[in-house]
Amino acid sequence: MSNNSLNKLAKLSWPDDFIDKVICGNCLEVMGLIPDKQIDFIFADSPYGRNKADWDFYYPIGYEKEILRLAKNGVVITCGEKNIGTAITQLGDEYKAPIYAWNKNGMTRGILGYQNVIIALCAGKIKRGQNFIQFSISDLSRKNHPAPKPIEYMRAIILRFSDPMDLILDPFLGSGTTAVACKELGRHFIGIEINPDYCKIAEHRLAQTACQSELAITFHELDHKVEEK
Repeated sequence: MSNNSLNKLAKLSWPDDFIDKVICGNCLEVMGLIPDKQIDFIFADSPYGRNKADWDFYYPIGYEKEILRLAKNGVVITCGEKNIGTAITQLGDEYKAPIYAWNKNGMTRGILGYQNVIIALCAGKIKRGQNFIQFSISDLSRKNHPAPKPIEYMRAIILRFSDPMDLILDPFLGSGTTAVACKELGRHFIGIEINPDYCKIAEHRLAQTACQSELAITFHELDHKVEEK
């Protein structure tokens, strides 16, 4: 990373320059600026080392311990089948169990050919509940990214592991799907992405979902008013 980029990161102030922002930078450097146990839930979908793109030539060992440092209530990692053992080792005693997600109407390429189940690893003080979720894909576009997670999958993960108004971090934001789902569901987010082009795509998508975010937050506030009565 250039000295200019490092200087920009050094000027970031917690929490005002982080919450509901897309931050362009190396995730380890950016996360190093955040104090311990400040994030309600973290979802990380790192490169798998499958050579799908020029940034996908290895699995980036080391981020696991940093997200555990930041998370109040647990983390969920998708890392690709070949990296599951490595990721579990990195998570150490904080590793809990996998969660399975059934893609009811679509398939992706896997080691054995095609598959319609996404396996993710849960660690930390994870929210208890079922170890199985399901979703159906309605939007097949790739959002100018070679391997985006379906928005429907991210909505299911966020609903399963977080509460309204929680703060959610994605250290490998890509084209912004996690942040978009957070806005749709009335959660706050921090998105970190090292590729400036993907940052621009994510910011554009977020601008398009602003009204949905306001609607979700309004419903959340109304629910609380009903409970108070």
